[in-house]
Amino acid sequence: MKRFIILTSCMLLWGCSSGIYIKVPDEIATSSRETGYLAGSLGVTTEWPSTGEGIITTLSIRPTGKAETITLTNTQKKSDFESVTDKGQIFVAELPVGRYEINQVQFKGTNGRQTVRSKSNQNLAIYFDISEHQVTYIGQFLTSSLVANSQLWNTPYPTGFGVIRHSYQADRDRALMTERYPEIEVFSFYEANLDGYEANKLASKLLEK
Repeated sequence: MKRFIILTSCMLLWGCSSGIYIKVPDEIATSSRETGYLAGSLGVTTEWPSTGEGIITTLSIRPTGKAETITLTNTQKKSDFESVTDKGQIFVAELPVGRYEINQVQFKGTNGRQTVRSKSNQNLAIYFDISEHQVTYIGQFLTSSLVANSQLWNTPYPTGFGVIRHSYQADRDRALMTERYPEIEVFSFYEANLDGYEANKLASKLLEK
């Protein structure tokens, strides 16, 4: 068990160093000796006016049937990849084997005047599996700001409310991950299907209170 805890701590540090803060509750981290790896990337759209550069995004993930959640938050302090349209960071975390649910996404942005905190509906029912000695790649999550028209200037502007576009960039992300974390190169790399995923699920629906 000690070995697993040490590895989990390393993964938490790796998440921070790549611009993503990963929090794994002890109840989850110590629940099994059989472990695999969760991997993916979290970023933002940089195109105006849908730019998500001012939005902090948090994915909440939990083992099915459990209340405790794992959180992945992009700090945007450092980019692992960047293009003319987007930028972001990779993440890798060691987790117990089993079925997991992306159950909610939260956003912290600005509409130019005030900070806006919003979140999706709960219990999103987007599922994937972590298998032993395998890197489970769940894809790329890019945050964009929802756009509104200014009544004063009649021009579009980012509202600070977020929406996530999901896709797969396995070749790019796998190369970045194995370069940074060569220890995982010995494991099989699996591009997971997200059961229950629908594009409109990962969007602001409610203001946080």
